[in-house]
Amino acid sequence: MNITIIGDDMQSLKADLGPGESIYTDSGKLISKDASISMTPRVVGGIINMLERKATGATGMLTVFKAEGNPGHVQVGGIFPGKILQISLEKGQKYVAEHYAFLAAESTVDFTMHPVKIGSALFGGAGLVLQEFTGPGKLFLHVEGDIVTHELDGSRVIEVDPGHIAGFDSTLDYNIRLVDNVRSALFGGVGIFLASFKGKGQLVTHTVSRLKLSAEIYNEGEAQEKSKG
Repeated sequence: MNITIIGDDMQSLKADLGPGESIYTDSGKLISKDASISMTPRVVGGIINMLERKATGATGMLTVFKAEGNPGHVQVGGIFPGKILQISLEKGQKYVAEHYAFLAAESTVDFTMHPVKIGSALFGGAGLVLQEFTGPGKLFLHVEGDIVTHELDGSRVIEVDPGHIAGFDSTLDYNIRLVDNVRSALFGGVGIFLASFKGKGQLVTHTVSRLKLSAEIYNEGEAQEKSKG
């Protein structure tokens, strides 16, 4: 399998698959593929897990692309402008990603839902859903805007707006908490929850919040409609 990341500000991922090789992706991310590549829906964790994913805003199924007899390519990409981050996982190594950040993974990478406290899921990121991946193999995340990495060595705690979380090493401890100053949350546009991370490992964040970008686009569209009236 040969992986190529294409583009600059709106990157996509192209996987050239040999006979029998496969890769799975989040649903709805296909750009193109050769006719020799089969496309099969995959339920992860059973029907109950699929329904839980759908209820929290995540896609209910994944898609497996496989070169059945002849080699071929499959190209996938994110919905918003952004960059693709490749993470190489050793056998047994775990990584946690926000559900919209997940793009694709090699077939050797196991996928499960990562348990999140109900308050965190509903309020922490206006639907913060986390997924856990276990190696060996390569994992690919789509990060809105630019990729920013934070290396934590155990000596500090970093706080992040949950809408900017892309993924993090499972070695990090995290918690969702209320901001200290409610006035700042209500009137400063910060939000009322922050995610705090501590321990040793890497945290990856978006420079662009998908939620805030969507809200701005919606508000702009509403304003234009009102001006026409």
